[in-house]
Amino acid sequence: MEVVDTVSIIKDVVLGISALAVALLAWLGLKTWRRELTGKARFETARNMMRLGFELKDYFEASRNPFTRSNEWADRTKQEDEQENVSQVLNEWYARANRLRPVVDALNKIIEVEWEAEILLNESSVQSIKEAVQSYRDSYAELASAISTYFDIRLDVARTGLPYKDEEWLRGLQKTIYSGTKDDFSKKVEEATDKLSSALKQYVK
Repeated sequence: MEVVDTVSIIKDVVLGISALAVALLAWLGLKTWRRELTGKARFETARNMMRLGFELKDYFEASRNPFTRSNEWADRTKQEDEQENVSQVLNEWYARANRLRPVVDALNKIIEVEWEAEILLNESSVQSIKEAVQSYRDSYAELASAISTYFDIRLDVARTGLPYKDEEWLRGLQKTIYSGTKDDFSKKVEEATDKLSSALKQYVK
């Protein structure tokens, strides 16, 4: 074999090795990029969900604050010849219903992020997240139902002057709506937030 042929073969081998090395480096680079991108997506998803969880906890607490300010019903349109006792009930109902709006907004957002979490996070974390979000949903449903039922009954009492037959049950609804201290409702929301935080902290280190 002539020297020229040998050099040509060596050249081809070197070029082949170089091409393989370039392809390997490109593959490793792509793999690293994908891993970094996935890690960043997990971080953002976990951070957003954790933030929304803490917001929900605060919104639930604010919505149940026993003190209602007059500006909370200032834009309510009054009915013609509305009696004072009826106005008091409608004003309070209006204010309490409006306090649920931030809860609804945050709940809708955390449900959206939950879908992202199902794709990006591990199965154990996703299960805890689902349980926490469901607990938030149940808490909202309980509070919204209590507000609607309680004020509907109080409005009927104000209009008719007839007392409600089950005052003890009515007081139970009132306790759900108005609370300035820790109770079973607030503990449920707090437990959901703690569960959410525990499931997500591994992604936001």
